[in-house]
Amino acid sequence: MSTPGSVRSRATGLFALPALLCVLLGSSASAQATRTWVSGVGDDVNPCSRTAPCKTYAGAISKTAAGGEIDAMDPGGYGAVTITKSITIDGGPYAGGILFSGTNGVVVNAAGATVILRNVALNGGTTGLDAIRILAAGKVLLENCTIQGFINSGINVLPSAGAVQLVVRNTTVNGATMKAPTNAGDTSGGIQVASGGAVIGNSQIASGLIGLHALNGARVTVNDTTVVGHSEQGILAVSGAQVTLERAVVAQNGVGIKAEAPAQVRISDTTVGHNTGLGLDGPVGSFGNNRVAAGNGTDGSPSTTLPQN
Repeated sequence: MSTPGSVRSRATGLFALPALLCVLLGSSASAQATRTWVSGVGDDVNPCSRTAPCKTYAGAISKTAAGGEIDAMDPGGYGAVTITKSITIDGGPYAGGILFSGTNGVVVNAAGATVILRNVALNGGTTGLDAIRILAAGKVLLENCTIQGFINSGINVLPSAGAVQLVVRNTTVNGATMKAPTNAGDTSGGIQVASGGAVIGNSQIASGLIGLHALNGARVTVNDTTVVGHSEQGILAVSGAQVTLERAVVAQNGVGIKAEAPAQVRISDTTVGHNTGLGLDGPVGSFGNNRVAAGNGTDGSPSTTLPQN
């Protein structure tokens, strides 16, 4: 025979069951996926699944778990995005795009995180600011990307990024919209590295104000890369930065390579040619296997010859 207390307890349990189910279902529905999709015909109210994709990278990132991946299903402009966790964005065979007129394209603000951008085309039109702006991260890797139409930097690693590691492979950074310097302190660059370290390979940096600008003690290694067509310096190293070039071409810039002590640039198997001013300027060390007498306004000469050991 049931007592009044046991009846009340059973009734309370029955009333609590629907509430518990709602909590469990709601938790399941809001769970982040490790892989999500965007499409030109998607909608950000969708769960970003392959059958119900989102419209923008910003819409998908909130539904993607840390360490997960966002894939583009078709060609399209998927909008600017701020990244605050480890994530991979893959534009796929169509190079899913980011249009960033009047703003930054990708802002990375994720201390200690690993961020991968692959097969992404970033276009700022004529008013985009930084295409990729790195405030904080552990590692940022770019592969098979194209960057154009910015008025500040194609890739900008800020001092706040600390010991970040930037890796750029098979990527084109093409033009700060042919922007002329606004004043003597203008330091915009195709790739600007103001902290940490960077490795740039099999890439092109073209048609801007400064090609590669390294500063604040940054360590940058460049291989198999062309730096061409900048109104100021192709390579500029200042404030203690160290840059090493291997199998590079630095051509048709205002100045080919410039370093301001205590910064230093080291070059190996590199051609510095057809720059309108100096080919080499400042503390530039050579491993003795370069081609600098190649039609520069004034070729310049290495400040030191380095041993190949």
